[in-house]
Amino acid sequence: MTNIVISIQNGLLAEAITSMLYNSGEFQPYRLDVGNKKLDMADNCEMLSADIVVAEVSYSNGTSVETRLREVKEIRKRLPSCKIVLLCDENSAPDIAHDVALFKKDGLIDNFFYSSVTAKYLLAALSSL
Repeated sequence: MTNIVISIQNGLLAEAITSMLYNSGEFQPYRLDVGNKKLDMADNCEMLSADIVVAEVSYSNGTSVETRLREVKEIRKRLPSCKIVLLCDENSAPDIAHDVALFKKDGLIDNFFYSSVTAKYLLAALSSL
């Protein structure tokens, strides 16, 4: 079973992805509340022995490019084998989508997806990590 941490502010999207991953039987998803900062992202990932992290990047507080980049670097330091995947909206935030693509190109993250991707594709891609 693959432990996967989900950090997505959009509640409906987070719930849909969490349910899809759980129902696949391949993943043990743990959904983090973006607004609840009792523990930072790296602390949560370490505590949950995360194999994969899926984190949304947006203009919202707690999910900005700067915040996520800081979290990515800290997770990499603590859990070097953890796969990091970022999710963004390429239509409403093309500049964020561009930054996220550069993170992948520069080797800072393992993959990225646009929020318009189908659930079936996302599941297949995460299974292949």
